[in-house]
Amino acid sequence: MNIKMSIQVPTARRLLLVLCTCSGVMCAASASAQEHTGGLTIEQIASAPFPSQLRAAPSGESVAWVYNEQGARNVWVAELRGTSYAARRLTVYRDDDGNDINDLVWGADAKTLFYTRGGDNGGTSAVNPLSAPSGAVAGDVWAVSLVGAPPQRLGAGYAPSPSPKGDSLIILRDGQPFLTKPGSATAPQSLFHDEGRVDDVTWSPDGLRIAFVSSRTRHSIIGVFDLAKKQIVWISPGIDHDGEPTWSPDGSRLAFVRFAEDINPPWAIAHPDAYPWEIWIADPATGEGTRRWAAGAGPGSRFRELFNSRRSLFWAADDEIIFPWEVTGWLRLYRISVDRAGDPLLLTPGRAEVFGAELSADRRSLVYSSNLGDIDRRHIWELRLGDGGFARQLSVSRGVEDFPVLSTSGRVLALRAEARVPLRPTLLEGNSMIDLAPEALTADFPTAALVEPQVVTFPASDGLTIHGQLFVPQHQRARGPALLFFHGGPTNRQAFAAWDPFETHSHLYEVNQYLANHGYIVLSVNYRGGAGYGLEFREAQGFGAGGASELNDIIGAAHYLLARPDVDPKRIGVWGGSYGGRMTALALASAPQYFAAGADYAGVHDWLAMPEFVPANDAAAKVAQESSAITHVQDWRAPVLLMHADADQNVPFEQTVELAAALRGRGIAVDYLMIPNEVHFLLRQKSWNEISVATRKFMDRHLTP
Repeated sequence: MNIKMSIQVPTARRLLLVLCTCSGVMCAASASAQEHTGGLTIEQIASAPFPSQLRAAPSGESVAWVYNEQGARNVWVAELRGTSYAARRLTVYRDDDGNDINDLVWGADAKTLFYTRGGDNGGTSAVNPLSAPSGAVAGDVWAVSLVGAPPQRLGAGYAPSPSPKGDSLIILRDGQPFLTKPGSATAPQSLFHDEGRVDDVTWSPDGLRIAFVSSRTRHSIIGVFDLAKKQIVWISPGIDHDGEPTWSPDGSRLAFVRFAEDINPPWAIAHPDAYPWEIWIADPATGEGTRRWAAGAGPGSRFRELFNSRRSLFWAADDEIIFPWEVTGWLRLYRISVDRAGDPLLLTPGRAEVFGAELSADRRSLVYSSNLGDIDRRHIWELRLGDGGFARQLSVSRGVEDFPVLSTSGRVLALRAEARVPLRPTLLEGNSMIDLAPEALTADFPTAALVEPQVVTFPASDGLTIHGQLFVPQHQRARGPALLFFHGGPTNRQAFAAWDPFETHSHLYEVNQYLANHGYIVLSVNYRGGAGYGLEFREAQGFGAGGASELNDIIGAAHYLLARPDVDPKRIGVWGGSYGGRMTALALASAPQYFAAGADYAGVHDWLAMPEFVPANDAAAKVAQESSAITHVQDWRAPVLLMHADADQNVPFEQTVELAAALRGRGIAVDYLMIPNEVHFLLRQKSWNEISVATRKFMDRHLTP
């Protein structure tokens, strides 16, 4: 069976996102990021710091975040002084050393911040991106005070969780909980041993108990540990996955979600339906629980979390539960009463999705990001729960606002970006957005030299409407080279005509600006399988290993470029990272007539060689094989740059090695860039710069000889 012939779609593969490595024909040393050929350097475009983990203090008006300053991550804080905020750096890490900062959280005193530094995947995995002779290390937990004392290392581990009483801190190490006291010279002590891996630690309001998720091989259960009694109570344990433990305001009850095991990850194959997920309410003292509500069959039966939010379940005032649900085909917020029977009440109507959300301190309002009325962007909304669920839009712009938080007095803060101005923390005040740290963007940042991408739509080859962003060089006058770009993810990602709130996509946006500045028209494609356009678009029929229906979007995008008078049809290339690398390989193998070159970072090329993918039967395995780019290398024509980091824990490095071998066997020109000891989501700015320059120089050789 040839799926390419039977349904106009062939080879597909897994997602994630990033770029890659160093060595080989395109050696990192020869791809000097400092080389200047008339356009901006990648260093100039990527010189702005990237903010993440915006956190409002539990009392007062301070707000903290992490800035990635060209590879050096630091904790910043902005404090309200009079009527304005004053921002400053709390830590002084200076090197592009691959040490990420994660899990930023305030202590109960609102004067101390805790964080994880180092490692990968939130500090849980050991990494060695500098190739240090001492070897790889995982994360450490640190504390830093607002009063000026230097950061204090509390011990190895990750995911610090401070008590609301302020007297203790739980950290995780190798999936087990440890207890320590801030400021103590004593090493963290084991709290208890769990047979699974502990995560999502949540303190009770009185600080005497913790709820946690114990992840087992094929299921997860919720436990409540009493610190005084040294006992665990299991909360209605079952055979499914329990998560999102959420305390009632008085600590007398616990809400959580229950959903069935998925055979395959969502990025591998379409999952429009599932065994219906449920919301449970339990007594944490006895463990006895009851199902309060269950989704029905069909749309919305699969639990879909808020990917840009620390939580997806909220216990609001008047004992109401706020939760996301896709029953209409769009991820919206609903509420139900804990005690009163009744169907969920829709809070966020419209053909739009909700992404990040946070509940106010008094539990009577919610701020969230949504693309309502502007489907290719995101803006901030506020929902007042006490007045019938009236929502109002707080931010309006041509850019993107996301990751909203609320101060204790109700001030709304978020991260914002535009096409030419990078992401930064901002205060939403009336009709204004006030930057908290304007000094972080240097005066010589090349704002005027950057492109403002156009939001465009075009039909896929099967008629589905596809959205994208078109980067056109400022001085484009004649037919020139063009590139298709595909982001990673894709199920929880959407590319924008602005700097992205997700750090990896922000780097990719910078690469596209760099390419446009050097003369390339770039069409960034939000292909099917991605977020922001509803359930049917994300869980598209025949997606991924189920038939590679995303090939239709590749062909539609190619035709869009071919119809433009400023595009030379013989000089079209394609590039992307992670699932975008899969899209690149799919394009070169299954639509070779359109492309003269490709650059593939960490792509998934062979579905059957992906450890997480398990075909349901022989027929599904056959479809997955036909949906893999490596199956169709006999049709591949164009030279390709393969990039990958060899400590990638998301996409096996062998995916690139095997594709290179297959292409070499057919005489296809293969360049490569390998970065030793780097990870999937590259930790060093130097690695990103190498990827950027290698991609541009490769395209220069093949598209602008």
